[in-house]
Amino acid sequence: MTEQQALELVRALLKARDESEVTRLVGQSLPALDGAFFTTAEAAARRLELDGKAAAATALRSLTDRMLRMKTLI
Repeated sequence: MTEQQALELVRALLKARDESEVTRLVGQSLPALDGAFFTTAEAAARRLELDGKAAAATALRSLTDRMLRMKTLI
């Protein structure tokens, strides 16, 4: 996964309307998740914190942690 693809996925996850959309995005993306995605997601979470959006940063970290656990189960 390129950094641009990772950024696009992070943006899509943050804009998801509900849990079913998040689940769909995760399911579609799971095979392609790699170190680039998780590095980019962590950088995005840090940026959210710096922008005063701690709740969004926490939610993103929680989601990426879930995604990592799902990835390791495949």
